[in-house]
Amino acid sequence: MSPLRNEQEAAALLKLSVRTLQRLRCVGGGAKFVRLRGSVRYRTEDLQSWIEARVVSSTSEENRNVYRP
Repeated sequence: MSPLRNEQEAAALLKLSVRTLQRLRCVGGGAKFVRLRGSVRYRTEDLQSWIEARVVSSTSEENRNVYRP
């Protein structure tokens, strides 16, 4: 099992703001997360899977992975 990352660590890894990470978590479309006693944590493998799911080889493919609220 990989270590759990807090919001700040996960956001830094993804090069996103903490607020963006929170928004994605609330509306869906973000990486899977774990809630422990009110704290949110992310498993490294879930962050890596989320990144891998967004890899595209052309801009036409890119549109299917775009976050739209």
